[in-house]
Amino acid sequence: MKSRNRLAVGLSAAALAMTGLAAPASATTEADPTVRQLLQQCENGNTDLCEFHPSGPPETHRGSYELVGGATNCSEGTSTRIIGWQSSRGTTTNVSMTISAGVTLGEVFEAGFETSYERQWSWSTTKSDEIRHELGPNQAVNIYAAPMRQKVTGTYELHFGDPYYGHYYWYVHDVTVDGPQDNPAWQTRVESKPANC
Repeated sequence: MKSRNRLAVGLSAAALAMTGLAAPASATTEADPTVRQLLQQCENGNTDLCEFHPSGPPETHRGSYELVGGATNCSEGTSTRIIGWQSSRGTTTNVSMTISAGVTLGEVFEAGFETSYERQWSWSTTKSDEIRHELGPNQAVNIYAAPMRQKVTGTYELHFGDPYYGHYYWYVHDVTVDGPQDNPAWQTRVESKPANC
């Protein structure tokens, strides 16, 4: 299957000696373990080595906007409203295993991230803030907030003392972890809506 071929590559000790860690194009077969099976070996401590290697610097992007509050002025005069809001965001991945703080896969990812970029990964963030907004007569608004996020793509490298599915070394490629930035900046927007007074 194409996704498996792209994500998981196994190399025997003999193949490593011959190729200098270059993965052969036909390294996987239908008998190969799934990405989940490989990552479970790391999570369960069944490997001699399990490391995460980022393939490039973190990519910054804006997360999705979420409705966090609103206000309505049903009076005949102008009114200034203070709209408080709070929103939380966590970390997501593109694989079927949980990669988060407090689990082995998360600790391995954190170690690789900190070694590569000399800073810590932020697993979650909560923002509380308030917006002062002037509403005219019979006006209403919604407040939306979106966090700034970062994502890192890389490879989990696994070494086994005994062959696992015929190989001592396995690589799970293209694992993407997406989470809040350090010192995250949140973007907000205000949209008018029917007042329904």
